Amino acid sequence: MDTAYIVQALKERGYRVTPQRVEVVNLVMEKLAKREHPTFNDILNEVRQKMPSISASTVYSILKLLEESGFVVSFEHNGRTYYDSVTPHINVVCVNTNKVLDLEDNQIIESLRQRGIHPSSVLVKAICT
Repeated sequence: MDTAYIVQALKERGYRVTPQRVEVVNLVMEKLAKREHPTFNDILNEVRQKMPSISASTVYSILKLLEESGFVVSFEHNGRTYYDSVTPHINVVCVNTNKVLDLEDNQIIESLRQRGIHPSSVLVKAICT
């Protein structure tokens, strides 16, 4: 999903497309395209490099809007909120290193679907070596 698509979808849903929204959407989509899992603080700090006066509550509300609109999902680990793609996959959180890895396993996703479960992501906590 690219920024232009999301901006257009937000417009069609009656949301104002402010420079702050565009900047946050662009940053988040860039990170997700690289298969990164940015935290709220990652996003806030990076957006503030371009828009120093943007408030934490503005960034939070934009991220909440993106999640409620189905453009991203989030998950919690160790007191942090991570944002991720809605493409079905497995997130492995390495509890010993705090790294988050993506695992593509269509068998697990398909097995869940056969049970009537349609995940956008599955969270697995593991010790990684």
